[in-house]
Amino acid sequence: MSATHTTQQRSAMGGPVWKLLSLAATVVATKVATDTAQKGWRLATGRNVPVKGDFEQERHRDVILFTAISSMAVAAARVAAERGAASYYRRSTGRLPKALEDEQVTPEDEKTAKKLAKVKAKAEKATQKAIDKATGHR
Repeated sequence: MSATHTTQQRSAMGGPVWKLLSLAATVVATKVATDTAQKGWRLATGRNVPVKGDFEQERHRDVILFTAISSMAVAAARVAAERGAASYYRRSTGRLPKALEDEQVTPEDEKTAKKLAKVKAKAEKATQKAIDKATGHR
């Protein structure tokens, strides 16, 4: 963030307000996504949700499939709700909540990024060399 953003006055209520807004949005999104996944399952299969039924009668495939679908729906809804809440907070206050602001990059972070780039380049070179050798290219 630039120096102008870090010197702005912050309200003492900003943190608790953001936490409450974020929590409320997440809870509502989770409930809506869960209900939607359950109703969608019933509509698509004509059967009850497998994780709420008789475990001895349900197929493992159905349990795993429903769990995966509902988990993805909940995760997507929670991300969308938090992004929406952050957008609302920004429109209301003129800035992001402190919890979501970018932190300063430290020299250690830069050093680690450079090391990672070197290792990645080395791995790509070795991979290309192996591909060339396997295909007869030099």
